[in-house]
Amino acid sequence: MKKLLVALVSVLHLVPHPFGVSPVGAMALYAGAHAPASTAWLVPVAPLTLAALLFGFYDPIVMAFVFGGFALASFVGRWLLRDGRSYARFAAAVGLGAIVFFLVSNFAMWLVGMYPQTLTGLIQCYINGLPFLLKAVLADAAYCFVLFGLHALIDREQREPVIA
Repeated sequence: MKKLLVALVSVLHLVPHPFGVSPVGAMALYAGAHAPASTAWLVPVAPLTLAALLFGFYDPIVMAFVFGGFALASFVGRWLLRDGRSYARFAAAVGLGAIVFFLVSNFAMWLVGMYPQTLTGLIQCYINGLPFLLKAVLADAAYCFVLFGLHALIDREQREPVIA
């Protein structure tokens, strides 16, 4: 059932959505919490690869950092959600996952020359990215709510006997 949830979110990533809003961050956190450690990072990278193949590649350096940022978010999910869940851990995972992705992906934009190669340019890059960080946190929270919520409902249904 976990695979079906991940497949559903992968399809949602291919559907047009506002720039900066994507289910991939939530999928990375979910994979970190539920997939084996050795493959959790592949869960967010697979739909990104498929989307790149279907819709075209962007700058290869930026794409490598984007893929890496989401892969790192899966480790955030493992670290914060694997050994117990609470509202505080959930909020920390959503926030930290989005921040990790924000730091990595914006660094890539600075690195490829979208901003002056100075400390001031790097700071400006991060300042300009703040609206996208807010979108990412909100999208990750919403998609995590759906993913983890559906997982809990399915898990509960499978444990409860059906009365005929």
